[in-house]
Amino acid sequence: MTKDFVAATFALALSLPAMALAGEFSTMDADGDGYVTMSEFQQAMPEATSDTFTTADANADGALSEDEVAAAVEAGVLPTSDG
Repeated sequence: MTKDFVAATFALALSLPAMALAGEFSTMDADGDGYVTMSEFQQAMPEATSDTFTTADANADGALSEDEVAAAVEAGVLPTSDG
């Protein structure tokens, strides 16, 4: 039973940033089109640089998808709202 508890706790800890990120992405995606443009990014994160956006834009299409934002947060490129 202890192994199950530890596994469940670990899984929850890994999923919490993703759950927090879902709210962040929808806040960043001001027009609700499913992508965050550079202007939306700068509006949501004025302290971030254009290099940060470029780094997060893995496919270099000029917009961030929810998956790209999640990957950037996981890699430490973008912060979560809790730090």
